[in-house]
Amino acid sequence: MSKILDKHSPIPLYHQLANWIEARIADGTFQVGEKIPSETRLADDFRLNRNTVRHALASLSQKGLLERRRGMGTFVKRKALLTPVHRLGRITSFVDDFDISGVELDDRELSKEVVKASEEIAKKLQLELNARVICIERLRIADQTPFVLERQYYAYEAFKELLQEKIQGSMYMILVQHFDVDLHHSVQTLRAIMPSEEIAHRLNIGKTIPCMFLESITYGSQNNPVELLHSFYRGDRYLFQVESTQYRR
Repeated sequence: MSKILDKHSPIPLYHQLANWIEARIADGTFQVGEKIPSETRLADDFRLNRNTVRHALASLSQKGLLERRRGMGTFVKRKALLTPVHRLGRITSFVDDFDISGVELDDRELSKEVVKASEEIAKKLQLELNARVICIERLRIADQTPFVLERQYYAYEAFKELLQEKIQGSMYMILVQHFDVDLHHSVQTLRAIMPSEEIAHRLNIGKTIPCMFLESITYGSQNNPVELLHSFYRGDRYLFQVESTQYRR
């Protein structure tokens, strides 16, 4: 098997091995739920050191293709990458980005606090400078893999009851059901960024993996800002889709 890997290639050996394993999963050689060869076996077969093999398996586990079970080995978790699609043409939640059949969705509340609005936040929420706002930071997770880090901002006076709410699942459902908010439209701005050390750590990615930063301001029917949302999406896993209207000359 060692001939399969090109040790003179500029592509790192761990990446070549990961590609080989991913191809074997795709072609059915390794079935979902099946245990793949051990680190020792792969190291011997490909004439690699175990650290290289471990790095390859860790990268595939991070992608969600493999699952490492303590004391048992490494198993195939899914046949293809879990790739959510965020549609920019309408107001959607993290839950809406997935075909949720067979996908375990979860989120982790990292912080919830009252802070003074910066000049930028105050302007976008149409508040006075230093007005109190509620800031909620959440990590959105699918199949135990973090996909999105969210920072949500709300005017304190209108939404102070959020401090007592358990924030789970769709925030838009909470706003509609508990605060009777009319979510009319949003303005979304998207750009690519390199993650800070904190964001990379939260998303469990390397600092060289780009992220998509999405700022969304959601308005009510009276054009009043309801929410300012800053989302950091894993650029290696997320797709963004926009539906266009007819071309006009």
